Amino acid sequence: MCTNVTTSSQKKFGRTEVIDNTLNPDFVRKFILDYFFEEKQNLRFDLYDVDSKSPDLSKHDFLGQTFCTLGEIVGSPGSRLEKPLISREALLDN
Repeated sequence: MCTNVTTSSQKKFGRTEVIDNTLNPDFVRKFILDYFFEEKQNLRFDLYDVDSKSPDLSKHDFLGQTFCTLGEIVGSPGSRLEKPLISREALLDN
């Protein structure tokens, strides 16, 4: 599950659906954001391995997070962007 889709203003947009038993999920849920060409709009995506029906994220395994700008997504082919995850350990090292 991808959760905490967050903008640079720290506004949370919600969570994707849970996709069972895959290392390469293809999320269907879309998030509609206003795109301002002249403005850098930072995004953060947190990903979790969901192990139960609990909505409490502490009950699930944090896989990592990634960052990009809305412009990177808009400018990529088909408005689809793939980025590697940054692990918890790497985040703590910085």
